[in-house]
Amino acid sequence: MNKSSDKRVFTDAQLGRAAEPLRVMTEAQFAALGAGDVVFWRQMSAGDLAHFIPQAGMAPEGQVLELLVSADGAPVMVADSREAILEWIDGHEVRLATLH
Repeated sequence: MNKSSDKRVFTDAQLGRAAEPLRVMTEAQFAALGAGDVVFWRQMSAGDLAHFIPQAGMAPEGQVLELLVSADGAPVMVADSREAILEWIDGHEVRLATLH
């Protein structure tokens, strides 16, 4: 009698190699991937950013700010210039992920 296995292997016939199936992860596990190692950078108006980071409300509402967040969504840095973000990234051992 064959026992069903929790761990299945899929084969890519063209390449002749096996691949592991994707693991199911909790939202917290997914959010923790790369935390501390991977950062995301985006521009936001001070007014929009103030909804997430109240201190951003001190800047004029229409001012564009640079936001750097960790892979888990925690804010790392808010700056008023691209140069400040690049300088911070250069001084820390992180990788910048791009958003598309």
